[in-house]
Amino acid sequence: MRRHRLISLAAVVAAATLAHAADAHELWFHLGGGDQETARMTFGDTPAPGEAERVAEIAHTKAWADGKPLDVTRLPDGLEVKLGGPRPAVLSAYADRGVIDYQGKTFVIQLAAYAQTRAIDAARAADLGLGGDQLRLLLVSRDGGPPVVRATWKGEPVPEIAVKVFHGADAPRELKADSRGEVPCPDLMEGPWTLYAQHIDGVVGNRDGRSYSETRFKATLAISPEAALGPAVAACLARVREAHGGTGPWAVVGYRMGERALKELNRPRHEFALYVLHRSPQEVQYTCMADGLMAATGVSPGRLNLKLEDAPVAALRTIVRDRGTGRALAFTVKPELAAAIKDLPHERLDAEGRRVATLPDDAIFTMTEAK
Repeated sequence: MRRHRLISLAAVVAAATLAHAADAHELWFHLGGGDQETARMTFGDTPAPGEAERVAEIAHTKAWADGKPLDVTRLPDGLEVKLGGPRPAVLSAYADRGVIDYQGKTFVIQLAAYAQTRAIDAARAADLGLGGDQLRLLLVSRDGGPPVVRATWKGEPVPEIAVKVFHGADAPRELKADSRGEVPCPDLMEGPWTLYAQHIDGVVGNRDGRSYSETRFKATLAISPEAALGPAVAACLARVREAHGGTGPWAVVGYRMGERALKELNRPRHEFALYVLHRSPQEVQYTCMADGLMAATGVSPGRLNLKLEDAPVAALRTIVRDRGTGRALAFTVKPELAAAIKDLPHERLDAEGRRVATLPDDAIFTMTEAK
C-alpha cells in the first residue's frame, strides 16, 4: 500500500539552513521589473536572486505558458523564457533532478514552479503542461469568496501540507494548509509573494539501476501584483519602483503623465525626439514626479531631454514635447489629488501610490495642448 507523508516543519527549516544541501534548492519563477515579455527562473535556497547558483542542475527545465510550451534559454545566473505576448495567467515549469544520495538516504527529487498573474478556476489546474503527478501549488478562485492557495497532487488535495511564504526581505513564515489543502491568499495588494511546499511519496522504487526510498515533489508559486492590480497598473508600479526606489504617489503621477504623453504623441519609450520640462519647487515629492516621467518615457538628464526647472508650487507644470513634430502637451496635477497626497508620512507612500496608479487619467491630471 502506498505511503504518503508530508515533510515536517523542522525538516523544512533544517534543509533551508544547509547552503549546499542536495534537497534544499528549489526552482523559482521571477516576474519582477517592468519587463512584460520575459520571465526568469533561478535555482537556490530562497527566491532571492542573489542566492541563485548551480544553473547546470536546472538547464534541462521545461516551461509552459497556460499549457503551451516555451523556449528556455540558459543564462549565467538562471534561465529565461520569452513569453511572446502578454503575460499568461499561469507559467509552469518542471525539472527532474533524478536520484539523489544525501545523508545516508537515496531519493528522487521532482521540481515544479508556477507563476500567476491572476487566480484561475480549479478545473484549469490539470492543463498546465507538466505531468499530472507533479505537486500543484496554485492561486485558485472561489465562488463568493476571495481566492486561496491550494496544494494538490495527482488531482487530490494535500491536507495539512506545510507552506512557506516569502515576501521581500522579510523572514519567511510558515502556514499549514487545511483539510482541503488550502491556505488563505496573502494580501495581493502587498505583493509580489512567493510560496513553497513539498510533498513526499513514500513508495520505494528503482530508477536507472538505483533503488530509492521516496520521491520528493516540490513546488514554488510566484504571485505577481498583477493578480490584484491588473497588468497595466502592475507595470506602472514596477517601472516606477525600478527608477525611483519606491512607488510613492507623486512618482506615480509623473509616470501616468508620461504614459499618456506617449499615447497622445504616438511615440515609443526611449524615443530621443521626446523632451520633458518639469517645473516644480525643488522639494522632494514635487521632484519625484520627474522620476516617474523618466520611468514612463525613457527621457533622462544624461540624454539632455529631461530638464527640471525651479518654480513655485502654484506653477507646478510638466511639458512633454515631440521635437520631431513640434507638438507639445502640458500636464497639471488635479488640485484635489495634490491636496490628498501632499506631505504624506513615509509609511503611507506605497499604499497611496498603488491607489493613484488605479485612478483614471482625468482624476490625476489635466492635459492641454501647449504652444
